[in-house]
Amino acid sequence: MLRFRARRYDTLAPVEITVGQGLINSIQPLDHAHAPDDLPLVAPSLFDLQINGYGGHWFSDAALTTNQVVLIADRLAGFGIGPFLPTIVTNTSDVMHRSLRAVVQAAAEVPRFQQRMIGIHLEGPWISPRDGPRGAHPAHAVRLPDLEEFDSLQRAARGLIRLVTLAPELPGIIRFIRELVARGVVVALGHTAANADEIHAAIDAGATLGTHLGNGLEARIHRHHNPLWPQLADDRLTCSLIADGQHLPPDFLKTVLRAKPADRVLLTCDLSGWAGLPPGEHHSAWGACEVLESGKLVVAGQREFLAGSHLGLGDCVATAAMLGGISLAQAIDLATIQPRRLLNLPSPGLTPGAPADLILFREPQPAPHGLNASLPILLTLHHGDVLHQAEGFAWPV
Repeated sequence: MLRFRARRYDTLAPVEITVGQGLINSIQPLDHAHAPDDLPLVAPSLFDLQINGYGGHWFSDAALTTNQVVLIADRLAGFGIGPFLPTIVTNTSDVMHRSLRAVVQAAAEVPRFQQRMIGIHLEGPWISPRDGPRGAHPAHAVRLPDLEEFDSLQRAARGLIRLVTLAPELPGIIRFIRELVARGVVVALGHTAANADEIHAAIDAGATLGTHLGNGLEARIHRHHNPLWPQLADDRLTCSLIADGQHLPPDFLKTVLRAKPADRVLLTCDLSGWAGLPPGEHHSAWGACEVLESGKLVVAGQREFLAGSHLGLGDCVATAAMLGGISLAQAIDLATIQPRRLLNLPSPGLTPGAPADLILFREPQPAPHGLNASLPILLTLHHGDVLHQAEGFAWPV
């Protein structure tokens, strides 16, 4: 049994928590007068719907190995991420099938990965072929929706595809969306140049998420007729945001957080397989990326189109609080409660009997340049097991 003291992230009240057999056994209040001033904060572990890879390894790699999958998953725990969705991006059908089979095989071989992999996110290949909305997805692999292809991909994934991002302007997409929803798949809109009618029709058909709103767009859009306003206006649609201080300016972040109901926003880090690599140009089977000195990832040869994020979800939570005009507790809810709600999973909680999926962390630290902030993660637990422990952190507290 584990026992530690911390301050609740939501009330800041000092508590003593005991963990055993994968569950929170008890949470007892502590007398403020006798609680140490330097107690860490405790919250449910973060849940990211969009993880592409890390350290030069990609879930979308045709040659993906179980060892590489485990390396990515283990690194995520250092960002406070417990459960997550490995993301397979646009590629040829053959490569996407192989990538899915590799992820499923890794789950079969490594129980600790299987427990955290809640499903798989398919981002593409049914997205806009246009430069800008397509983002870093390879143009040669973008294609029209094909239900037989999806069913084949789902078989390769052993039924684990739970989220699909697609563009609602493609021919035949409304029937495609309805069929995916009927199969129990959550449909997201993204990498799109759709108009308002196309977006509302997709939502009518069952789409419930806007993937990384504000990104995957044309570089220049009409001031009134563009994909942003209908997604902001329709309260049936949840929107995910990459709050890393680079993908979205603070004004846009604040606008979305004020325009959407609190239960219709969630945070993702969209962590790239190039994250964690040194500055310079790096290549993969589907393109080239340049890691700038700041860590920012861009499609090689220009500076405007991003190639995913290099910051983990904990840092995006801290940055959302710093730039978005919300409290840290609210930002944490956007990365814990909201992703689970989208997938119709039980909400996490700091209550006895809840799974011991927890993080201990210190107060956010603004970066020297002021563009983002970090969330120092001390400990990440999943079902009571230690996934990450910061160097020098004395456990238990």
